[in-house]
Amino acid sequence: MVGLAALPSCALWTRPARRWSRPALLLTALSVQAVGVALPALLGGAAPTLVSAVLFGATFMGVSAMALSIGADLQVPRAVALLTVGYSVGQILGPLLAAPLPSHGYHQALLLGSAMVVLSALAAAAVCVRFPHRLGPATAVA
Repeated sequence: MVGLAALPSCALWTRPARRWSRPALLLTALSVQAVGVALPALLGGAAPTLVSAVLFGATFMGVSAMALSIGADLQVPRAVALLTVGYSVGQILGPLLAAPLPSHGYHQALLLGSAMVVLSALAAAAVCVRFPHRLGPATAVA
């Protein structure tokens, strides 16, 4: 389900980028993703897990694409490289931090993952405040 939801994800997030600022759209996508990651930990059963997979799949590729696009426009030297390194470090440290948690199920690991996505959303919110005009709606969408 994650893969199926991911297929249209970049196109899904491109359309609203014509009307919303990209940082606001990134904040929205990260908020949806945080809910998706936490959902199976908060509500048991197959339906919440299925919804979680769809929410995560529909956001994770769009989040990466938007973050790199914003990084390229921030006019900060090597911003895209720094974002890529930060993402890579998270991909390495995440499993290491979560490894001891699933002794009684994945609830704690999912909540930790959701908390990390919330921290990313807070960073996106800071970009919304700091760069509200420079990173406005996209004028031309590829």
